[in-house]
This record gives sequence, structure tokens and C-alpha cells, in this order.
Amino acid sequence: MANTIGTSGTWRKVREDALRWGLHVGRPDDIEPLLVRLREEYQPSVDRKRAETARRVAYAEDQIASMRAETGVIRAFLNWFAIQGLKRGITQLRFDEAQYIATLQATMLGLDRILHSPGLAGARAELDVAARLARLSDAHTVINGITLNATRYIAFGGVPLQSAEVDHLVLAPSGVFVIETKRWSREFVDSGDFHDPFDQIERAAYLCYDLVRRHYREVRVRSVIACAGRLPPVPAGSYVKVVRAGEIDRYISWFGRRHQELGPSEIDRLRQFFERHTRG
Repeated sequence: MANTIGTSGTWRKVREDALRWGLHVGRPDDIEPLLVRLREEYQPSVDRKRAETARRVAYAEDQIASMRAETGVIRAFLNWFAIQGLKRGITQLRFDEAQYIATLQATMLGLDRILHSPGLAGARAELDVAARLARLSDAHTVINGITLNATRYIAFGGVPLQSAEVDHLVLAPSGVFVIETKRWSREFVDSGDFHDPFDQIERAAYLCYDLVRRHYREVRVRSVIACAGRLPPVPAGSYVKVVRAGEIDRYISWFGRRHQELGPSEIDRLRQFFERHTRG
């Protein structure tokens, strides 16, 4: 098994989104059962909250009625302040009830949005690819969900290259593989409403190459898209390799049988380098 570091960056974002609703999810398959349970518990939870509010409001109203029944000018004066406090308490109880119900509804809506979001589909694909990469031999190191940060000004294609998010970085005996996972539908590809994935991976791979070359030595860096759906045609002259997501580990292993560029100590040095110069 490969030495694996980190997890899907998209999955981290999905989990952070869920945490905003106070929900802790360990894996994508937890989301739908959690939503089902929230929906099942919604009405009983609302009924319990309303019953609790009604009980406490009734108790406060009984206290108000008792105070109003007391006689005497001084007692009436003192009770007036207490009654105002009880009225404010009743208003707060009703406000809390409304907030409680609104929070439950917003949580279910937010979780439903996550369940049907492109982000969750992308996270599933990235986690699947990470699992495939973990099957590589122990001669490999896999770093998932990191951000590369430039240490100098780089102009790439006429645009400054300052940072790049990388789904998977594989340090292999045959070199370095920068891997982007895509799980796009035919309809999404046909829409044309996306950033060029080939330009994206080429920019990330070049930044990786530049970092390694400047801070270590010249090492071959390959650009790979692990495709779990559809992609636009590969541009003519592109060096990006498109591989089916379920074959990504075999693709990298194939290079290992033919090209030997990095030894174990060099891979370990690169691992330490990327852990120092990236965040993930």
C-alpha cells in the first residue's frame, strides 16, 4: 500500500459546509441517511418544542394572573415590574421556538442542497481516486487535496501563476504525477460553462515542476486527469493524459515498470518538501 497523506480537498469543503449546520459527517454515504433521520424527527421535535413552550408560557401567564389579583398600591407597583419581566420572558420563549423550527428547516434544506450538489459528486470521485491510488506499492507516496504555492513570480500562458489546488500528487519511482479528478456529466460538458480542465492541470503541473526544480532538482512531472465522467476533447498538442478513474493506479504502475527516476530516499525528501511548502 502507498504511503497516503491527506484526503479529498472537495470532501473537506463539503464537511465544512455541513459543520456550518452543526452536522458532523464522516463520509459521503452518511449524508443521505442523516437527512432521512432529520426529516423523520422534524415533526416530533417541533411538537416537543411547542409543547415545552406552551407549558412555560402557561406557567408565566398564571404567575401574571396571580400578581394582578393581589391588592394594595405598593404590591401592585412592585408586581408591575415583575409582570413586565414575565412578559419579556414569554416573548423570548416564543422567539426561541420560532428560531428552533427555522434552524431545523434550514439544516434540512442545507443538507439536501449538499446531497444534490456537484461538490458532493466531485468529492465522491476524488475519494474513489484516492482509494485507487492507495493501492499503489509502498514505493509510492500519495498526497491528496493540497495547494501548491509559488515561491517566485511565474508567468504561465501570459497569466501569473501564484498557486494551484491539486487533487492528488503522487511521488513515484518513475517521477511525479499531478492528478486532477473530474466527474462531469455530458450536459455540463456540452454547456461549455467551465474553466478549461487541461489548462488547469497544466498550470498545476508546471508550478509543481518549478517548485521541485528550484528547491530540489529537475524531476519529470506528468499531468493526468482521472476522468469519472465526461470531458471535452483533449486539445491538439496537449501533454495532458486522460485516464479512466478506475485505471489510475494501473497507469502509474505501468510507468514504474519502465522508468526509474527517484529512489526511496529521494521520494521521502520530496514528501518532506511538499509537506513544508504546501497546505492541505
